[in-house]
Formats: sequence, structure tokens, C-alpha cells
Amino acid sequence: MSQLAGSGITVDVPSGWEGRIYAKHERGPRPTGTLERNPNAVVHVASFPLPPGIGDYGGGAVEQMTNTDLLVILLEHGRQSANSPLFAPAGVPRITIDDVSTTCLQRLIDGQGGAQKFFNVDGRAFCLYVVFGSYLRRGRTIPVVNDILRTVSIS
Repeated sequence: MSQLAGSGITVDVPSGWEGRIYAKHERGPRPTGTLERNPNAVVHVASFPLPPGIGDYGGGAVEQMTNTDLLVILLEHGRQSANSPLFAPAGVPRITIDDVSTTCLQRLIDGQGGAQKFFNVDGRAFCLYVVFGSYLRRGRTIPVVNDILRTVSIS
């Protein structure tokens, strides 16, 4: 296990897995109506090699997943979103079997499943997006995802 850190986020990456954290600049309105560039963190943790240049939601990587693979993604949204109803749940969530669906994916790929949850930590708004290489194996792989989520620290 190794620890990955950046943008005020730390996460333990299991042995044999890959991970990366990078800052993404999003444009968003400020209260005065002017535009402000806010760096938002994107975290990818995968049980398979992450190709360069993958999309924030795993585009370019999910197509390479096998039925034993997992991809855990945290995407930060602008701080102004943290107080919205969508991001109201506080703290890093956990995934249950009922959270996983074959239709909750950015790109529908036969056999895969996905889960998406929104939350906030200390005024920072996040989307947790998980892709399961096998929807049918989700009962066996959800504990692995939750073990990773337990190690996430956001400051």
C-alpha cells in the first residue's frame, strides 16, 4: 500500500494499483458576476494501469477494464456547490450494493456497473464515481472500494 497526496487529499492506494491526483481548473461565476478560475481536485485510483490523458470520469480507461477491475474517482466541484442540496451529505460516503447500477455510468459498457454519490467535506463539494468492471461481482468488490474510501482524508 502506498499513500497518494495532493490538493489537500490523501488516499491509500492498494499494492499493485495505480493512482493520481491532479488539479482541474473550472470556470464558474463569482457572486459579483465575474468569472473566477477555481482549481478542483480529481482523484483516480484503479486496479489496472491508468492510460495517459483519461477523462475526469474515466473515459479512455473504462474501455480497457476487465471484469475484475475497479476504478474509484473523486471529482471536486466548486466550493459554491458545497452548500447546495445535491452536496448536502457530509463526509466521504461508502458504497452499498443498492448504490450500484448498470445505468449509472458515463458510458454504458456491457457487464459494467457504476455508483455515484455527492458529498461535502469542510466546505469542499465532491462527486464519488465508481466503475465496477463487473456488475455481477459487485458484492465481492464493494468491500475493496469501501476499504479505499476509509483511507481518504480531505482538508
